[in-house]
Amino acid sequence: MKQFFKILFACLSALVLFSLLIFISFLGAVAGSAKSDKAEVKKNSVLMIDLNESMSEQGSENSFGTFPGDPTSAVMGLKDVLRSLEAAKKDDKIQGVFIKLGASMNGWASLKAVREAVKSFKTSKKFVYAFGDIADQKTYYVATAADKIFLNPKGMMEFVGLSINGMFFKGALDKLDIQTEAFHCGKFKGAYEPYALEKFSEPNRYQLGEMLKDLYADFLMGVAEKSGKDTATLSALAYNGVIRFPSDAVKNQLIDGVLFSDSIENMIKSKLGLKEADKISWVTPDDYATSIPEKKSDKKIAILYADGTIYDGEGNEDIYSKTLTKTIRKIAKDDDIKAVVLRINSPGGSALASENIYHELMNLKRKKPIVVSMGNYAASGGYYMACAGDSVFAETNTITGSIGVVGVMFNITNMMKNKLGVTTDQVKTGPFADFPNMTRPMTDGERQWIQNYLDSTYVLFKSRVAEARKLPMDTVENLAQGHVYSGTVAKKLKLVDDIGDIQRALRSAAKLAKMDEYALVDYPEKIDPIEEFISSFSGKKREEAAVRRLLGDEYIIYQQIQKIRSRQNQIQTIMPFVIEIR
Repeated sequence: MKQFFKILFACLSALVLFSLLIFISFLGAVAGSAKSDKAEVKKNSVLMIDLNESMSEQGSENSFGTFPGDPTSAVMGLKDVLRSLEAAKKDDKIQGVFIKLGASMNGWASLKAVREAVKSFKTSKKFVYAFGDIADQKTYYVATAADKIFLNPKGMMEFVGLSINGMFFKGALDKLDIQTEAFHCGKFKGAYEPYALEKFSEPNRYQLGEMLKDLYADFLMGVAEKSGKDTATLSALAYNGVIRFPSDAVKNQLIDGVLFSDSIENMIKSKLGLKEADKISWVTPDDYATSIPEKKSDKKIAILYADGTIYDGEGNEDIYSKTLTKTIRKIAKDDDIKAVVLRINSPGGSALASENIYHELMNLKRKKPIVVSMGNYAASGGYYMACAGDSVFAETNTITGSIGVVGVMFNITNMMKNKLGVTTDQVKTGPFADFPNMTRPMTDGERQWIQNYLDSTYVLFKSRVAEARKLPMDTVENLAQGHVYSGTVAKKLKLVDDIGDIQRALRSAAKLAKMDEYALVDYPEKIDPIEEFISSFSGKKREEAAVRRLLGDEYIIYQQIQKIRSRQNQIQTIMPFVIEIR
């Protein structure tokens, strides 16, 4: 019997070892292919840009994400879209661009960058067609740069003006017997309002309305370029709800016609010289980008992406101060990197983390020039980071500013007692020994302590702005107050240096570093394919991608609930609300 078990365990051990070796070999093979595989672009290809897909700043690849319906097989990167459109201008294999319309959850500044890149592509004299079953205002805005826009005759067209919808949780907190106490510096700093009010405060309503006017004017100018109509006429069409169906859009010269998908494909085939039975060779930006040769040079410019909400600590998603600090120090030690473009797409977050990141960026700035490129958001803590730049560029519809500080304290005493029958008590050596504490009301001394902390943080924030923008403190005080601005207004107020995209920022960085030729390197570096494989099953990216796909527009509600949990009892430099402009 002993001999039997020895043989059995030996066989099982061998089987486990063999399986492990096969698995490691598999991972190694796919990891190797992930590093070496490049998309083969066929002649007569068409670059397809699907605006229904979410775009992150860098994008990501998952060589293992080949399972049907896997939401994390790849995330389209804005960088890849822009590089692809630029390269396709001179690529004889790419004959045109097809823009797939629909409903987009991407930010307006990202979409403007794509629109400008499409306009630049058209200088090649190659065709650009846009088509979809439906078109919301975001995808239509990009499509206005196309040669022709078509919609499904039975589809829908959105053209109603822009809006900002705020979500307020006070009623829910009241029902749960949760009390909140809000602290803020700046009359426009409305990040506390979702938890303390049931609607926008008048100062916040005013500032959001003013910013919305700027963004709407930019939108109407884009439509005017395509339609030939003046912005007043277009505004009236939207205000009166004239455009309801694709036929209305044709009648008012907003689109070029109505077609079903087979007709637009036949139109493209005709452009390519294909027969009706032939297949179109489509190529996506993330695939096409792999075929674009990288510039080689000993001199480099690093693009440092700061994308997401700002948190203390370490993490691979969003912006974590300790993780980003390590990356900044790595860049500082690389002598081949001569300049840095800091690409910010952040509504802000932790005040302490923002200051720590700023401090590390200032250390880097003493060694290499830093040029800031603002994406959809560079507000509050995002603007705090921008203060470390030698120069700052924003898009016209970037949301920036929000120079202010906020804190919300939660008290769950009544909920615990009335809903759960749980009470708490304290034994302590001094009045502040258990502070902060969510299980009892705050004292006047604690309220004063928090307000003093906010006031000192606010003064520090304003001093960073005054130093960076070379403005008197009283001027900064007037510009601050938690006020958010469009990129256009921020330039007028001298909060940014100029309007420009990331390419403009790269040119500025090269000039500061006195370089004509340079290679680009991205930071943070992309995760190793094996790590990506593991995270695709258990990581935060997979969870959020799946939830986002499942919830659609309601994903914003999920985000807000998650942020309530993460920010409780913390001092924040964050933008008021999730400003989702539709």
